[in-house]
Amino acid sequence: MRPGAGGFAEVYAEHVTPVWRYVRLRVPADADAEDVTSQVFERAMRSWDRYDGTRGGVGAWLMGIARHTVADWWRRHGRELPTDPAAAAFAGGVADDDPEGEVLRRLGADDVRRRLGHLTAREREAVALRFGSELSSTEIAVILGVTPSAARMLVHRAVGRLREVMDGA
Repeated sequence: MRPGAGGFAEVYAEHVTPVWRYVRLRVPADADAEDVTSQVFERAMRSWDRYDGTRGGVGAWLMGIARHTVADWWRRHGRELPTDPAAAAFAGGVADDDPEGEVLRRLGADDVRRRLGHLTAREREAVALRFGSELSSTEIAVILGVTPSAARMLVHRAVGRLREVMDGA
């Protein structure tokens, strides 16, 4: 689906929260997430005329832009999330109205963010896409270039590892 003239405002309104949640799981602080999210929508608006709905939904398209924008942010600020959950880069609060899926709410979003360092980069990406952006396994598969069953398994394993880390804390 591709909205007509002025339709980008509708796309923004519908997708800004899931994009922000995804970005927030991938960068260390709220302020960084706000900046990156703005950049995602700036890039999307500039390339809106090239959006091809036959290749996937708007949400998945935006997540692809978000992934690249987050990667660019890390290239400028550091290569990857630190593996030490106590590292300063994990500092930063979370808004009260920022639900990130049942698992993340139950375990505690800030604590989960600190524990994400125990996951591989691919597992962190899958968790952020699933719980931050609330994408389906099929949409995650398209973004990561894997099958839907592989995407489901990746998320399942990552959540299992998070539970192990949380239980061991």
